[in-house]
Amino acid sequence: MSADLIKEWLRHRTGRLALALGIYALLFVLWVAFGASRLPHREAIGDLAFPPMGLTAAVLTRRRARVAWRTAALAMFFYAGGDLLWAYYELVLGIDPFPSLADVGYLLFYPTLMLGLMTFPFAPRSKASQTKFWLDAGTVLLGAWMVIWYFVLGPTALAEHAERLSAMLASAYPIGDLVLIFGTATLLFRQPESGNRHALGILAAGITSFLVADVAFGHLDLQSAYQAGDWPDAFWMLAWFLFAASALYQSWWSSKKPLAAGAWPPEGIRVISSLPYAAAVLGYGLLVVAGHRAALYPLGGLLYGAIAITVFILLRQLTVMRENLQLLADTQQLAITDGLTGLLNRRQFFELAEREFARCQRYRRPLSAIMVDIDTFKTINDRHGHLAGDMVMQAVAEHCKRQLRKVDLVGRYGGDEIVIVLPETDLHAASGVAQRLLVAITQSPLAFGEDLLKISISAGVAPGNGSATLTALLHRADEALYEAKQAGRNRIKISAEG
Repeated sequence: MSADLIKEWLRHRTGRLALALGIYALLFVLWVAFGASRLPHREAIGDLAFPPMGLTAAVLTRRRARVAWRTAALAMFFYAGGDLLWAYYELVLGIDPFPSLADVGYLLFYPTLMLGLMTFPFAPRSKASQTKFWLDAGTVLLGAWMVIWYFVLGPTALAEHAERLSAMLASAYPIGDLVLIFGTATLLFRQPESGNRHALGILAAGITSFLVADVAFGHLDLQSAYQAGDWPDAFWMLAWFLFAASALYQSWWSSKKPLAAGAWPPEGIRVISSLPYAAAVLGYGLLVVAGHRAALYPLGGLLYGAIAITVFILLRQLTVMRENLQLLADTQQLAITDGLTGLLNRRQFFELAEREFARCQRYRRPLSAIMVDIDTFKTINDRHGHLAGDMVMQAVAEHCKRQLRKVDLVGRYGGDEIVIVLPETDLHAASGVAQRLLVAITQSPLAFGEDLLKISISAGVAPGNGSATLTALLHRADEALYEAKQAGRNRIKISAEG
C-alpha cells in the first residue's frame, strides 16, 4: 500500500475513523507496555477495553454487502459476546470465568470466521493448481501444528485438569487456532478476485496478530504466568483494530473504485508463495530446539542430515519460484504497456483514466488532460527511416516520464500521439506541465547516426470541469491539439471551453 494511497484514505471519513480506532488501540498497547503492572484496576481495564473495539469491528464488518464479510462479522459478534460475558463473570459476579458460557462465544468465533474466509470468491483453477493449492495450505497447517503442539497443545494434553470440561476446553482453543490458520492460508493462496487485496491483507494481518496472542496466552496460562494486561493483550487489541480497519478500507475502496478487482501484484504473490517454505523452516527449527540434547548417534546425525537436505531443496525451490515470479512480472508488464515506448497501452490507460475521472467527478476534484503529437513525424520516418521514428517516439516518451508525477497517467494513444491525464491538477498547472514538456523536448535534439534530429511537439490542454465523460474531455484536448497544429506547430493550445 503506497503512502499516497494511505493519505487519500485518511482524508475520507472511513480513514479518519480508522485513525481514531488506531489511537484507541495504541493507548491500550502503551498501557500494556508501561502501566499495566503499576496502575490500579488492571483486571477491570483489561476486561473492559476489548468489548467496545470488538463490537465496533463487528458492526463495521457487517456493513459490507458480501456474504464472506457478513459471516466474518458474525464471528466477531460471537467473540465480543464472549468478552462481555467474561467481564460480567469476573467483575460483577467475582467468579472465575473459565469454564463458562463465555467460552461458547469464544469457540464459535473460530469455525464461523473460517467459514467466512472460505466464502470469498476466487477464480477457477486447473487441476494442477488445485493440487498445489492444497499442498501449500497443508504445509502451512502442519508447520503451525508443530508450533502449537510444542507450546500449547502438547503441554495441555499432559497437564492435570480439575475437571474434564476444563481439559476439553483447554484443548479446543489451540485446535481453533489451527482452524483459523488453515482458513487464512486458503484465503491467501486462493488470492480472491473479488474485493481489494489491501483490505484482505489487513484482515489476514489481524488474524495473524490474533493467533500470536492466542498461542502466547495458552503457553503463559499453562505456567500460571498470565495476568490481565500482559503482552498477549496488546496483540489481541491490535487484531481487533486490524479487523475494523480492513472493513473500513474495503468500504472506502468500494466507493472509490467499485469496478476494481484488486489484482495481486508479483510482490504480494512472492510473499504468499514463501509461506510453505517459512512453515518448513519453522517446523525444522522447533525440531532442532527439541532434539538438540539427543545423542549424535543415531538420532542427532540423522536429524541434522535431514535438515541439511531440506535446506538444499528449499533453496532450489526458492530459486525456481523467483524465476517464475520474474516471468510473471514481465508478462504482466507486457500486458499493460506499449512495447515500443514503455508507456501504458491504450486499453490500460483508459481503464485507469476512467477510474480517476470518476473519482475526481465524485469528489469534485480538479483533473486535466493533455494530448501530445510529435511534429513532422511522418517526415522523420520518410527521410531517416522507421528506426529513427521509433527512437524519436522513445525519446518523447522518456521526457513525459521525467516531467510527470507517479500519480499521473500517460499512455500511447495511437501512432505518434501521447495522452496524459493529470489528477488533482487544474488548467493553470496542466498548462505549466505541457509547457515544461515542450521546452524539454525542443532543447533535446536526438543523435541518429551522423544526423542531429530536432524534435518538437504540439499539445492541447483541457480541464476536466465541463466534461461529462472521459471521452468528452479527451475530445476537447484533441481539438486544442488540432488548433496548435494549425497555428504552426511547436506550441500549446488551451481548450476553448476551458
